Formats: sequence, structure tokens, C-alpha cells
Amino acid sequence: MAKSHNQKAKILYLARMLRESGENHVLSMQDILAGLTEYGIQAERKSIYDDMETLRDFGMDVRFKRGRPGGYYLAGQTEANGKSSETKNSEGNIFDSDRERWKFSMGETTGEKPMKLLCSSRMETEVKLFFGDDAEYKDKGQGFFTVTAKQLGNPQFFGWLTAMGREVHIVKPKKLAQAYRDYLKSLAKEYKGI
Repeated sequence: MAKSHNQKAKILYLARMLRESGENHVLSMQDILAGLTEYGIQAERKSIYDDMETLRDFGMDVRFKRGRPGGYYLAGQTEANGKSSETKNSEGNIFDSDRERWKFSMGETTGEKPMKLLCSSRMETEVKLFFGDDAEYKDKGQGFFTVTAKQLGNPQFFGWLTAMGREVHIVKPKKLAQAYRDYLKSLAKEYKGI
């Protein structure tokens, strides 16, 4: 199959589609292939299977639901808009299982200066669910806000950042932005020549 010009971005588009999935809104193989076609990307089933495995290795909890309807989804999400499932703990505070799982899997922070992210206001819910009260949020106007939090620099954080697409950017430190760029380049190299 001839490659399309967006082929290198295929896995990023898959991550975005999965973010909009959930246990009650799965993505069939036909949905995935049609969605990629809308982005100008031609793909084969086998490459999608490999991409899903790569996203799992990257830290995303991608699952497959058998039966009808069957398909792929991102665990912990129950609505088609990608909002995570939430329950309240005994104190009435919101407890998000995805956020807690991510924090657990990320382990220790780097111990360096805090990181600063510039985020689209469209991602406010997802960002606040991810960082919770462990971050400082500032409205920047014109549809953006910043998050200042402990610096994280591992595949799980980079996986979450990738799922946010172009809606969240690392502003500081530059070293972390470079590490993220290098990580994406190394991931893209695995797909060179496919």
C-alpha cells in the first residue's frame, strides 16, 4: 500500500481517537480505518494491531472489547467525549482511577525545577484530572491556561502528553521539551519504512 503524507502522524491520530473512546463507545477496526482516512492516512489492519501494541508499551491502557459492539477503547473512560470515569471517595472528593493509576505508574518525579505547560482551555477537564491539586493553574486568556507542576519525564507522562495532541505544550524547561521531542523521534523511527 502506498504511504500517505500523514503516515508518520498515524499513531498520534490513533491516540487522539482512543482518547475519545470509552468502555461504552468502542472503536471497531472499520471505525479506526475510516477515521484515519479522514485524516488522509491509509492503513492496513496489521499496522493498526502493531500501533495499538506500541501505544500500550507507551503507557496507554488500550483494551479490546469482544462481542457486539466490539473494538478498542482507552480503559477508564466511559463517555464518547473521553471524560474519565469518576467516583467519590469517603470524604466526598472526586477520585479518578485513571489519574491515580497514572500517578502510581509514573513513580518519582525528576526532582528538578517544576515544569510549565501551556494548555488549550478545551483540555481543562483532562488536565485538571491528570494533575489534580498537585499543580498551579493560571488563566492566560484567549482560550489558554498554564499548568505548573512537578517535572515528570518518563514514557507514561509522554504517553499522556501525546494523547493531548496539539492542545498541551511543554513551555519549560527546555530540556524536558527536548526529551519529549527525542522520544517522539525514536518512536517515529520504529515506523520508518513501513
